[in-house]
Amino acid sequence: METRNITILFTTDIHGNYFPYDFRHERWGKGSLQRVHGFVAQKCKQNPVGTILIDGGDIIQGEPTSYFFNYVHDNNRHRVADMMNFIGYDVGVMGNHDIETGHDVFDRFVGDCNFPILGANAIDNETGFPYFEPYTIIKRSGIKIAVLGFITPAIPHWIPKSVWEDMHFEDITESAKKWIAHIKEVEEPDYIIGILHSGMDEGINTPEYKENATRETAMNVDGFDLILYGHDHSSNIEEVESLSGKNILCVNPGCYANTIAEINLTFKIRKDGKVAESSSECQLHYIGTLNNSQVSEFKRQFRLDFKKVREFSSEKIGKFTNSVNVADAYFGSSAYIDLIQELQLHTSKADISFAAPLFFNATIEAGDIKVNNLFDLYRFEDHLYTLLLKGSEIKSYLEMSYDCWTNQMKDENDDFLLIGPMKNNPSRMGFKNFIFNFDSAAGIRYEVDVRKPKGEKVNIISLENGEPFDYGKYYKVAMTAYRSNGGGELLTKGAGLSRDDIMKRIITHTEMDVRYYLMQYIKEKVIITPKAHNHWKFIPENWVSKAAARERVLLFGKNE
Repeated sequence: METRNITILFTTDIHGNYFPYDFRHERWGKGSLQRVHGFVAQKCKQNPVGTILIDGGDIIQGEPTSYFFNYVHDNNRHRVADMMNFIGYDVGVMGNHDIETGHDVFDRFVGDCNFPILGANAIDNETGFPYFEPYTIIKRSGIKIAVLGFITPAIPHWIPKSVWEDMHFEDITESAKKWIAHIKEVEEPDYIIGILHSGMDEGINTPEYKENATRETAMNVDGFDLILYGHDHSSNIEEVESLSGKNILCVNPGCYANTIAEINLTFKIRKDGKVAESSSECQLHYIGTLNNSQVSEFKRQFRLDFKKVREFSSEKIGKFTNSVNVADAYFGSSAYIDLIQELQLHTSKADISFAAPLFFNATIEAGDIKVNNLFDLYRFEDHLYTLLLKGSEIKSYLEMSYDCWTNQMKDENDDFLLIGPMKNNPSRMGFKNFIFNFDSAAGIRYEVDVRKPKGEKVNIISLENGEPFDYGKYYKVAMTAYRSNGGGELLTKGAGLSRDDIMKRIITHTEMDVRYYLMQYIKEKVIITPKAHNHWKFIPENWVSKAAARERVLLFGKNE
């Protein structure tokens, strides 16, 4: 029998890393689409007619680069699409953060790509059909390959309905069963590849949706020969047994274009031209420091874009008289969070504001503040919402937040924070729960007693201006779009509101993202002295101060 070989190259979760330069910290970086081009060009030389390049989504969000090309760049075309066209991508899939950018951005991006961007389970409410292409057919070396793509259906948990209200998201496994049957009947392919912007397992799991469904899909949907997945940012090569007993190779190269997956497919062809059998081998290639003539070719092609992003990100907008450290946010009122709270209260005119740390750790030094510093202060393109919440709901909301954040201490030698070995790096300590759900409040004075059990830690003393806090009164509360949409479940499980309740409580929302208003706020003030307002604290203070000193070293090291 004749043997034919096809090479699959796969990237995912690039999150704005187009150039090997860290625009946030103004230093050369690793990975990037620029290095992807260098690697892909080499592989295409080795197998010029049998190479397929695939992306797994979340590519147009995450760094000053993506922000610039999404919202600032004056070119009608989306430059990330131009970059991917230049590299030679054959197919991609939508990611949840791609959807987050809004229709004006992601529709333009999809339209400018010279290859299909898939999303079989993102359904157009008006037509009942997928909003994006569900699948595509690629032919290489006489082999007919179907590529079927899905996006995590948990988008309603993170992104405001106004962004996606013209579509809904079906369960991946159920959608895959339908589309596999259709593809087999209509297309009769030799090989079927699934691209899932959905992690292997775990994640958010509700009656409405399952966030990470790769394992479930591989196990319960017969027909896939290979599954390429992303979203959870975890490098992985794993075989999962399907219903029929077939081992399905599932591959995730990890994030930020530091690594690219290479899957070599071997097909045995009968004399009648039909595929008798196929096999696959996979390896992950670190490309973080790759440098060759093709890397330089990409650099030359997009040098003006690099220059524009650098000028944008390095623009001076104001000055901090003292440094700001994200790590301080875990141990009490901090200059970092309280600056965000100031901005949110200023912009929304709300009574109370909720905010959480968005980076594990970062420091913005005293001195000139540039646009790139805002990406350390505020990570996401999240809009600001104002809701009406009753005083008792505010307390319940905060109780859940601090229960995710702090331990119940029995004495001063007990653990203060909920920390432990990191799942992906057991040699390091990290938080047991997501830091972006560690909301504190501004506009009120309160204490958090870490001796108390769950649900009984928060004591609200008064409004920040000294007026009594009324548990039966409704207050205007500012929070991110993610939070106002039920993200982190602080409004649902914490405050006890249904999704319908939340929608009815929304008063206003901003047209632009929080980072935009932060930029305008700093430009307006020019000179800012970020400081902790000390309107809330952990008690007993002597216990907490000793535990915090120990745990700061465990989390961040002695130099922190």
